[in-house]
Amino acid sequence: MTSSDVVDAVAVVDAITDAPPPDTAQSDTGVAEPMDAEVDAATIDAGSDSASAVDAARDATAGTDASDAATPSGPRVDRSMPQLYSVTFRPSDADPMAREANATQLAYLDTRVAPRGRLVVYLHGAGTPTTCGSTEHGRLLASWGFHVFSPCYSSNYGVGNCGANIQGCRLEAFEGVDHHPAITIAPADSIERRVVRGLELLARRNPAGDWGYFLEGGRPRWSAIVISGISHGASSSGVIAQVRAVERAVMLSGPLDTGQAWLSRTGMTPATAFWGLSHTGDSQHMGHLAAFTALRLSGTATSIDTGAAPWGGTHRFISSAMTTDGHGSTQAGGSSPRDAMGRYRFEAAWRTMYGAR
Repeated sequence: MTSSDVVDAVAVVDAITDAPPPDTAQSDTGVAEPMDAEVDAATIDAGSDSASAVDAARDATAGTDASDAATPSGPRVDRSMPQLYSVTFRPSDADPMAREANATQLAYLDTRVAPRGRLVVYLHGAGTPTTCGSTEHGRLLASWGFHVFSPCYSSNYGVGNCGANIQGCRLEAFEGVDHHPAITIAPADSIERRVVRGLELLARRNPAGDWGYFLEGGRPRWSAIVISGISHGASSSGVIAQVRAVERAVMLSGPLDTGQAWLSRTGMTPATAFWGLSHTGDSQHMGHLAAFTALRLSGTATSIDTGAAPWGGTHRFISSAMTTDGHGSTQAGGSSPRDAMGRYRFEAAWRTMYGAR
């Protein structure tokens, strides 16, 4: 790739903005951003052994950056050609068995900054988006050193059909195992398998990122993963954090699931690792506050519109900042408030929630 290719790829990415509707697709404009030319041109051997391909990608990048090599407990990221890597692909590109929600998935890594050794798996809201996740939110997280992957998943089943066991529906969408009679999600269409297959593909397409580090024994290395999402994705993130020991759970405009038993259960991730952000202009706001309490999030509901991080150590963030869409404002993008300099007003809060302060 030439230097002009890199500039053009990043310029195209930066030109895309988000304006997600409340609790529907929670996606971007619906236009899939192009892949970085070098990443797209990488050879993919669909018939190769996945584990071998991941190991080969790791070996190829080992020792390429002295500071990264000194920290063997994290991914060996090659920073010799600093740039923003943007990779898009469909679930069926990574797994021929994938059928449902086969839209455009997003992955980002910015090697212009030091890697944090953490992967953010970011879940979109309810519906059937054509682009899963948020380009703007993903790029922002990548600029702080995170690996970012936004998988497509089944989120259009309507939680009202799940009765008193919404957790069962969310678990089935996550694991591809029968947990609720209202829906049927095959393993290849589940969140967890799509994370695995997505990381395997990213290890081949973007070996500089050592994405295979986030796999362990053919499963996600959950201890190095931040599970996050908006709206429906926020509630699903909370459920996932109860059944997997994740590094932390970051929930934007959620969770909701009012009165559901799962909210008060003790899970594998401690309550101290859960974070939530809700806007007072969101019609679901009071439900979010009730969920924060049921989940036993640290601290009390605290406005991030005044004061400074970390706002007394609370994990319950609220805002009344001016916006056209309270529900969509909590992720970076078109409706998220900015200051006079064009910076996101919630940046300090996001950094605190994701552990990037």
